[in-house]
Amino acid sequence: MIISRLEEIGKKQVRLFFDEEKYCLLYHNEIRRLGLREQEEVDQKVFAELNALLLHRAKLKAMSLLKYQDRTKKELKERLARLEFPEFIIEDAVSYVESFGYINDEAYIRRYMEYKAPSKSRLQIQRELQQKGVSIQLLESVWEEYEYQEEDILEEQLQKRIRQKGPVTDGNFQKNYGYFARKGFSSNLILNLLKKYKQ
Repeated sequence: MIISRLEEIGKKQVRLFFDEEKYCLLYHNEIRRLGLREQEEVDQKVFAELNALLLHRAKLKAMSLLKYQDRTKKELKERLARLEFPEFIIEDAVSYVESFGYINDEAYIRRYMEYKAPSKSRLQIQRELQQKGVSIQLLESVWEEYEYQEEDILEEQLQKRIRQKGPVTDGNFQKNYGYFARKGFSSNLILNLLKKYKQ
């Protein structure tokens, strides 16, 4: 493989291109240590050394990202991709942290449910978790364990809104309906509760 370009990125980093394809970001001292130069071919030994260095860095970065915030597998991959690691390095780094149980989508769903379920509709939780890359099958299997009463949650949310915005009246009925409909609560539940609380 030939290094077609070494592109300066800021003061510290260099983007490495192999055969005109973007490969990774490196620091200047790593470029020097590996002896990488534009238009030169990289032998297998140096290529293996480069990938070992990238994998080590990706593992450390993955651990660091998980230290500060829970993430799904998809979210972790996206964060590592933003740092321009090659795809196979990202896969290996994610498998590494997964093997220690540091990333576990099922455990993530459980924590998310404990934290978010008391204030959100089932549809909203589902949408948010799917955006984070959680499979619908996994979500459904975990969901069955929860005693989730959407009507109770909606009633609590409505009471909270009444405390903040004032009572439900003919004048703000539609506005209140729209607010809860956008949160994914069922139309019938919203209508019944709004009628119950309407002054």
